[in-house]
Amino acid sequence: MHSVNFRSAASFDTNGASLMPSTSYDNRLEKMSHFSIHANTNALRMPPLGLLEKFEDIYKVILILDDRENFVRSKSRNIMDNIRDQYKIQIEVRRLPVGDGIWVARHSHKCIEYVLDFIVERKNVDDLRCSIRDNRYKDQKLRLLRTGLQKIIYMVEGDPNVCEAAESIKTACFTTEILEGFDVQRTSSLADTLKRYGYLTLAIADYYKSSCEGGCRSTNSCPEYRDFIRKCEDLDKMTVSDVFASQLMQVPQVTEEVAIAVLECYPTLYSLACAYSILDGDTRAQEELLMKRSKNVINAAASRNIFRLVWQS
Repeated sequence: MHSVNFRSAASFDTNGASLMPSTSYDNRLEKMSHFSIHANTNALRMPPLGLLEKFEDIYKVILILDDRENFVRSKSRNIMDNIRDQYKIQIEVRRLPVGDGIWVARHSHKCIEYVLDFIVERKNVDDLRCSIRDNRYKDQKLRLLRTGLQKIIYMVEGDPNVCEAAESIKTACFTTEILEGFDVQRTSSLADTLKRYGYLTLAIADYYKSSCEGGCRSTNSCPEYRDFIRKCEDLDKMTVSDVFASQLMQVPQVTEEVAIAVLECYPTLYSLACAYSILDGDTRAQEELLMKRSKNVINAAASRNIFRLVWQS
């Protein structure tokens, strides 16, 4: 398995002066944030706009942070206030059932908010190491995928090279980005993380501003905030499909994305077993069943391994 080559980043003090976007590192960070937002965004949903309406005239982009984040409740709150002031962005703190941060577009004339297609999960390297060991890491990523938001940002804070189990962390980051399609971003410290939030907020606002010129005519609209929260709260309820997904992710070659693809075809272990029983006697057809049903979203190795787990174990 390959591993991600993490290079040390600049360190930051936690005073206000260190947060000013004036260094060459800040310039690189700003460009990286804009590139991250504008890359692979063809499928992103848009908030509704009328013909000739401009996004910036109708909506305000607001960063929503989970109220369980440590910096929300500690003296680091000063850093967050500095970010709000220096980048001229709005930040609000609420309880989020999934993720550590999302962005909403708040309508200027109506009491309505739309959840934009971006969500952040922040992990410092120690938290990531612990979640890998107790397997929360896979379950958390599965829940992020099931939110339906298209752009999932996995923010790893700190230097894994000085952490216990460094190779496991690097491998997990590689898998999360290359195999599962998350946008893995590295930050050096809490101050650096909050600075990244600032740049991401500006980049997201810029993306929707440029994409919605002349009105958004997409039929696939962003979900309303209250509907999104209700959907995510339902993710906490363990179902038969959730148990099946957890079992699938123990199979070699089965990532979170593959597990979701299996559930879309066969939501329970019983339904998949019934499909295999219809093909009983044709081992090759059974091995290729999931690959063909998913139109190659599930690769051949994963399809074969799942068949062996379900039918031959």
